[in-house]
Amino acid sequence: MIAKNNFDPTVLQAIVRSIPVGVLAISAAGQLEFWNPAAERILGLKGADITGDLASLDLERLLKNGTAVALQVRTMQWRSSAGEELGRILLLTDVTADREADSSIPELAEQRENARAREMEHLRFRQLLEAAPDAIIEVDRDGKIVLLNKVTEELFRYRREELLGQPVEILIPNDLRSGHHKHRDDYRAHPSRRPMGTGLKLEGQRKDGSRFPVEISLSPVQFEDGFGVTAIIRDVTDRHLAEEKLKATQSAYTAELAAKNRELELRNEEVERASHLKSEFLSGMSHELRTPLHTMIGFTELLEEQIEGPLNEKQQRFIRHIHADSQHLLALINDVLDLSKIESGRLELHLEVFSLREAIEETVSSIGPQGNAKSIEIEIDVPPAIEINADRLRVKQILYNLLSNAVKFTPKGGRVWVTACVRESFAEVCVRDTGIGIPVSEQESVFDKFYQVGQRQAGGLEGTGLGLAITRHLVEQHGGSVRLESELGKGTQFTFTIPLPATTSVNRAV
Repeated sequence: MIAKNNFDPTVLQAIVRSIPVGVLAISAAGQLEFWNPAAERILGLKGADITGDLASLDLERLLKNGTAVALQVRTMQWRSSAGEELGRILLLTDVTADREADSSIPELAEQRENARAREMEHLRFRQLLEAAPDAIIEVDRDGKIVLLNKVTEELFRYRREELLGQPVEILIPNDLRSGHHKHRDDYRAHPSRRPMGTGLKLEGQRKDGSRFPVEISLSPVQFEDGFGVTAIIRDVTDRHLAEEKLKATQSAYTAELAAKNRELELRNEEVERASHLKSEFLSGMSHELRTPLHTMIGFTELLEEQIEGPLNEKQQRFIRHIHADSQHLLALINDVLDLSKIESGRLELHLEVFSLREAIEETVSSIGPQGNAKSIEIEIDVPPAIEINADRLRVKQILYNLLSNAVKFTPKGGRVWVTACVRESFAEVCVRDTGIGIPVSEQESVFDKFYQVGQRQAGGLEGTGLGLAITRHLVEQHGGSVRLESELGKGTQFTFTIPLPATTSVNRAV
């Protein structure tokens, strides 16, 4: 060590010994001449233990106690005060920590990025939790609340700090809390997802003690520190109120409907009773009216024969009017009587096997005078071999009603004809005309009682409107059906079916 001026060399030595930088003085021959404590510490050796040719020593990568040590070495020339070269001085700095720090920078950056990602994930989870429309809580294995969202505070009216760490029973009505511990133990023993709407009637309790209906969804969660449960709680007060309102409305409607039904039953009973009385009255009146009518018809026929003396032309005309109107009145009474029998279920059919053509010819014969008066000849195209199993009198009545209507609503010189054929187990009979036709709007109503077909078009022709209603009942009572096809101004076709002969002949009653 060289001291300039009056500098004390011992001071310099004290400084060298105290600095943290290792100092080694190596002679030109490669021998260690001086070292300081920092060098021993950095190298992990005592100065006396450093042997060998230090000129070839790799001091930048030294093994210290079996561990690699990174060194920074600076070299200085060591000369005497006369300028003679004595060797070199090495300054050693341990840079292992710095290099380790440099190598850990990428790892630390990755750790920081992962930490930031976890923080963002936690933030998004928290945002999602707070945005949920239902209350969400998390309960640990001891039943204490460890997490909750804002809706939980609003729904139960507690602050977050008032709920965290509290038993979940704080949210349950007082009278149910004692039994809830067992429910929690059972659920922990058999955990499973329980969705909402499982049919359980559950209630929650607010801080002020008020109770409200809820639905709860439970999900078991396994945490690092043990078992837990996530619960989603939904306030269903509005829905319950709506259900109660709906039930009340349904009850009121049911009661009103029951009252209306009872009222309707009573009215139906009254209508049936009135209908029965009407049928009885019509039946009795019909019988009472028919007797004097037959007398009137008989005497007018005798007067027309002029057995008791000649009549002048005016008297003969009066007698013909009386006779025609009496016949017409008798036909109306017969229709009313038939209808009353049908409605009361007292009209019986006396079935027999007979020729359909013969029945048609007999009916056409009785209608003939009406057709002749309008220059209408009724044509028949029916195979003689067709036989039917029916009530002969009622089949002729069906034919008479249809043919008389055809003649009535067909203009003079028009055409009316009857055809028949066999279809499966029925005889199908068609009565056609070239009359005024029936409007489409009236075709659904022509078989109604008291409905007068074509009254406007025919200028108010006489009739009760019962003929087609009776016809339909008679056809259906035989087991057949009746339908019509018509076009206004081009005529009408009525088609009905009657059963063919069966193996046995029986009476049918309505």
